[in-house]
Amino acid sequence: MTLDMHASLDEALAIVKSAGYRVSTPKLKSKPKRKDRVGPTIVVEFVDGVITRMTVFTSFEQLDWERGMRLSIAAWQSRWRARHLKQTGSLVNVVAPVPPAVVSARFEQDGKILGARP
Repeated sequence: MTLDMHASLDEALAIVKSAGYRVSTPKLKSKPKRKDRVGPTIVVEFVDGVITRMTVFTSFEQLDWERGMRLSIAAWQSRWRARHLKQTGSLVNVVAPVPPAVVSARFEQDGKILGARP
């Protein structure tokens, strides 16, 4: 049965090619992305106990604290909206409040701390 299927497929491809259409073979699966090339991660703990972990595209020599904090605040607000939606079932005219104060922030990669701010 398998041989008949391949033969009919080959015949169908030949007909399609003769009609002037281009037939290409399916692309092979690419290699999985390497996870060892992930940039530094900022870990921020807020006063309310929420901890965010965000990968920041920055150099190791000059860590971009401002970008990391903005991303963490956006993550906190997104979680707040998700909790609010789950509790109320609606997000009509909802603006996330100003996030609470930050208890600590640090950049890390592979378990090694690259920089910390209290």
